[in-house]
Amino acid sequence: MPAKGTRKKEMDKAEYIGAISKFKTLIVLTLVGSVVVFIAIALLGGVTQVISTIESAKLYLFIAAFVLVFCGMLTRFGRWSYCLKTLKIKIPFKKSFAAYMSLYSMDITPGRVGRIVAGYTINRVSNSKFMKVAPIITIDIFSDFVGFAILALITSFFFHQFFWYVVVFVILLSISFVFLLHEGASNLMKKSSFLRKLMGRFTADIKDYYSSQNALNKKNVYLRALVYTIPAELMDSLALYFSAIAIGIKAYAAQSVFIYSVAQIFGMVSALPGSVGVTDGTMVVLLRSTFHISTALSSAATIMTRLSTLWFSVIVGMIFFLYTLRYWDADKKKQKKGKK
Repeated sequence: MPAKGTRKKEMDKAEYIGAISKFKTLIVLTLVGSVVVFIAIALLGGVTQVISTIESAKLYLFIAAFVLVFCGMLTRFGRWSYCLKTLKIKIPFKKSFAAYMSLYSMDITPGRVGRIVAGYTINRVSNSKFMKVAPIITIDIFSDFVGFAILALITSFFFHQFFWYVVVFVILLSISFVFLLHEGASNLMKKSSFLRKLMGRFTADIKDYYSSQNALNKKNVYLRALVYTIPAELMDSLALYFSAIAIGIKAYAAQSVFIYSVAQIFGMVSALPGSVGVTDGTMVVLLRSTFHISTALSSAATIMTRLSTLWFSVIVGMIFFLYTLRYWDADKKKQKKGKK
């Protein structure tokens, strides 16, 4: 049994796949839940009408929604690369890009917590301790939250809708990040003898984590992260705009940003996997009330938006996740070369 505060041995491929597999049931349930929500939304708007509306969509405009979301993913990779550079972690571009994109496969886990497990690939290809790399994933998730929070606060204030709800939800969500971002908050937990004893088992890992996190907790790092984040969040929001105009809704870009960003914040508060149900329902209601359209149109636009944002990102992430499994075969190849 390892001594107190010592580090565990590095995870191998079998253990990694085993850790990922623990999310399998959750992913399946989330997929089923999303299908159920889509069916409920279709029933709300009239199944026949919703299906015929989606079928009549202008394909080139709907494709534009997918392109924008993918461009947003590429933009966020710039933020990722900047954080790696800040921590002086060197990874070949191809491996870094593939490993980062694989993180999106876990966007349907509550609070994207699954990204931490998927992030072990970063640890693998960088030859760095995992807890040294983990803060980059924390900053990545936090930056996305801040981006949507800024857009939601600005647009809800401008359109005089749900502003104080957004303020309260943003504050609550911000508190949840405090213990991950600031070592001082973690030290407060140690005042509890029970928590101090529990955390004592991970002293070395916690020290590694905050050594990297403190290096990222700088004004210029957060500002630079927002330079990448805001455009990326706008692209995601405009996916709703293009999904809407694809089916003939007279939508406006600014209002689309309002609807999408507020729906994201409301969904985050629910802590449900992929914010399934809450984000979808919020979109249906806001699309209908903001653009003064029928429930059939708002339902169709919501389904199309969720397909081009959440589920498209997850599918892309899954493809890259499967690709990155080859990086876990490095030891086997070395062993074979050694035998020769």
